[in-house]
Amino acid sequence: MSTLVDLLNYGQSYWLDNLTRKKITSGELKKRVSEQGLRGITSNPSIFHKAITGSEDYDGQIKDLVTQGLTPQQVYDALTIKDVQDACDILKPVFDSSKGTDGFVSLEVSPYLARDTQGSIEEARRLYKLVDRANCLIKIPGTNEGMPAIEQLLYEGININVTLLFSVEQYAKVAKAYLSALKRRIAEGKPVEHIVSVASFFLSRIDVLADQLLSQYIITGSKNQYPLPQLLLGKAGLASAQLAYKRFKEIFNGAEWEELKSKGVNVQRPLWASTSNKDPLYSDVRYVETLIGPDTVNTLPDETIDALADHGKLQKNTIENGVDGASKVFEDLKKVGIDIDFVTKQLENDGVKKFIEPYNMLMTSLAEKRAKMLWDAISTQELSYGKLKKEVEAAFMSIDEKQVGIRLYHKDPYLWKTDEEQVKMIPESMGWMTLPDNYESVTDELTAFAKQVKDEGFKYTVLLGMGGSSLCSEVARETFGTAAGYLELLVLDNTEPAAILEIQNQVELEKTLFIVATKSGGTTETLSFFKYFYDQLEKKGKGSTGNNFVAITDAGTSLIKIAEDHKFRKIFINGSDIGGRYSVLSNFGLLPMALMGIDIAAIMRSAKQMKISSDANIPAAVNAGISLGVMMGVCQRHGRDKVTFILSSSISSFGYWVEQLIAESTGKEGEGIVPINGEQLSTPGVYGKDRVFVHVYLATDDNTADEQKLIALEDAGNPVVRIKVADKLALGGEYYRWEIATAVAGIVIGINPFDQPNVAESKKNTSNLLEEWQKEGHFKPAEPLLSLDGFAVYGGKPVAQIKNSKSIEEAIEIFGALAEPGDYIAFLPYFNMTNSRAKVLQTWRLIMRDKLKDATTLLNGPRYLHSTGQLHKGGPATGLYIILVSEEKERLPIPGEKYGFETLHEAQSLGDYRSLDDKGRRVIRINLGSDIDKGLDQLWAAIQKTNTANNA
Repeated sequence: MSTLVDLLNYGQSYWLDNLTRKKITSGELKKRVSEQGLRGITSNPSIFHKAITGSEDYDGQIKDLVTQGLTPQQVYDALTIKDVQDACDILKPVFDSSKGTDGFVSLEVSPYLARDTQGSIEEARRLYKLVDRANCLIKIPGTNEGMPAIEQLLYEGININVTLLFSVEQYAKVAKAYLSALKRRIAEGKPVEHIVSVASFFLSRIDVLADQLLSQYIITGSKNQYPLPQLLLGKAGLASAQLAYKRFKEIFNGAEWEELKSKGVNVQRPLWASTSNKDPLYSDVRYVETLIGPDTVNTLPDETIDALADHGKLQKNTIENGVDGASKVFEDLKKVGIDIDFVTKQLENDGVKKFIEPYNMLMTSLAEKRAKMLWDAISTQELSYGKLKKEVEAAFMSIDEKQVGIRLYHKDPYLWKTDEEQVKMIPESMGWMTLPDNYESVTDELTAFAKQVKDEGFKYTVLLGMGGSSLCSEVARETFGTAAGYLELLVLDNTEPAAILEIQNQVELEKTLFIVATKSGGTTETLSFFKYFYDQLEKKGKGSTGNNFVAITDAGTSLIKIAEDHKFRKIFINGSDIGGRYSVLSNFGLLPMALMGIDIAAIMRSAKQMKISSDANIPAAVNAGISLGVMMGVCQRHGRDKVTFILSSSISSFGYWVEQLIAESTGKEGEGIVPINGEQLSTPGVYGKDRVFVHVYLATDDNTADEQKLIALEDAGNPVVRIKVADKLALGGEYYRWEIATAVAGIVIGINPFDQPNVAESKKNTSNLLEEWQKEGHFKPAEPLLSLDGFAVYGGKPVAQIKNSKSIEEAIEIFGALAEPGDYIAFLPYFNMTNSRAKVLQTWRLIMRDKLKDATTLLNGPRYLHSTGQLHKGGPATGLYIILVSEEKERLPIPGEKYGFETLHEAQSLGDYRSLDDKGRRVIRINLGSDIDKGLDQLWAAIQKTNTANNA
């Protein structure tokens, strides 16, 4: 190894470009330093990717970090920082003996920051502080965007290795930035002796691209071609180094430099990088033997070090041999037709990409290792793309190239829209993304409040809400039940008098805590519920009625004033940047769970684990939330817009929540994903080509029958998603997974997943109808298309064919015939759902599905108006809507209003019908008469009769 040591005699340090933990722990690195003259080490994402994925040396630390809850990016930081710290310690004697001018170890900022000035500054500061070693160099790419960062960081006293330099012009900018930073320090009286920087020129890559281009210009046997391209092969890289070194000597020379030198300024040494030979026809030590010169560094891979020690021949100052001809090389390249400026710019872009690719591969590997290590503790996901494999995988690549993950977590509105109003609105709707980060104070407060209420003797809690504010509580109620001693939860999101009275009859009012939950603070249904139950408690004459009420709302809403005036027990203020359907992990979802005795801290820990699994730096293909969203979006764009949920028995109610999230978020601008919940799974023959099947299950449930059917559907070419939920508490993670997935699906589809323009439209229709009722004392009567068999059927022009039907079964038959492949049929009952009613409607929807080969949904009115109703009105015109109503018998006044709940309920169903009809949707409204069960039984008998006849 005397040859390597001899480099020092010629003024050049040799550094190693291969930092691995094995080199550190085996003593190899220390031996190279103490015996073989090694003066420094560089690293980059490619080097770390090979080191970490190519051995098991890091697995122990990875497991420890994963169990601590670190993200793959944080794991990467910890692994690389430890290696850099240990290498710095080994090289500390070199650093000390050189008086702080050598003995460095380089650590690179994220390759995604190559074009981000401020991001590079912040990342460099962070890494330099974490490494906490004076002989650490932070690597910043020498891009135009990197220059201001380089100068600022050097000014701050952070030593910089400027990387990815390919052109002499760019090198000159780097040297200028270096000197400018030190001049600023000198002007402010700050020390400069400890500031060190190197400028890394990547050489072999220049030759590779230049030679590729030159080979295209060679004309075999030509006698007139000048200059001959073949005589320029292999010269561009060395010429670049010679010209850069020449420029170095010009910059660090003369009176101005001597003045700076006298103040203690060090030269910024050129560093020759990418010095492994890429062409087997060239000498394997050509980038060493020809680049020797004072005040330079050469970074060498292991194979080049071995070759140099074996047969290298060193001579003094070879970098300046033939330097006068270096400029002519560039001139001749230009005459041939090769623009060296284009070459170097292309190499800079390619260089960034070449570091991004291994960085992504390493993040992928770390994400996979994490999932494997936590296999039983976290939920897992398996995606089968069916016939869309190529399209989905191409989308993953595009997502990564566009940095969608990073932009998503930075709340970049341009992922979705560009118009000014939505650009402002979107980031103000994404507060849900950070809810899993610092939840402890929230969960502690809610848990303490729940205990206080329990200890006071409350037995029940009734959530008064609609849509996203209520469905998460319905999931909690059905999934977990009530813990011993805690409050039994009931959810009221139905304005039908019978539904309200049913709730009232199930509780003791004095021992009931009512949660008035509305984001806007002005939701008509929610405030009507509050007025009713407040009045009922007042009539009990117990006093302190407000003690039985709490509010959940945004800051500044009218509900706060109502709560204060009525002396509510407590007001929980939710973040105004959290939309209703994205609010499950906020007060809206957590408070009812806490009152039931659910471990909400465990719910949030699960959500945090899912946030880690969906981290911004994890590539799309292995990113839990992003990959799911991309798949849903791509499938929607290729006609598979029916996401069909198969849920195992113990978590089946999760479908209520995810259904409204997807439908309301994506159903607009004529686009949308139609979630199918509660539709019994069948064989491939009953489905069209518009399905994606999603199996969300607990391993402890019996999923055998569903899995057998899914295998058949998968074999038939259908996309299938399998999500194994670790346990019930892991639903916290599922909430977060689907929120991320829905947001990403919106990116792919091209819609804003955070607004709900047509929900407001339905509310306005209801309001207009109530005004009409208050003026007239009734709603304006409408003429039904059909009146027979005790039924009144209403419909507009799109369904006019049913007008001459001879029976209700014929009318429904004609209506069903309007369905086309790829449509869906929505059953929309506006009455309190009992088991018997649900059974009829579920069977009916399956008959329609099997007969028409179209998807079906079953949604309770009026709660779907605040969620899935958005899809019905704003989404694609592929729905057929069957609204089922009755003539209200029960009268139930709303205190302070001229109308009662029966009127409000009718206004909602009528307003929904009118809105759908105004949009030309295929909708019928069937009045079952005054007796819901009798009317439904009669209707069901007619349907069975038709179905039997069709099957005969």
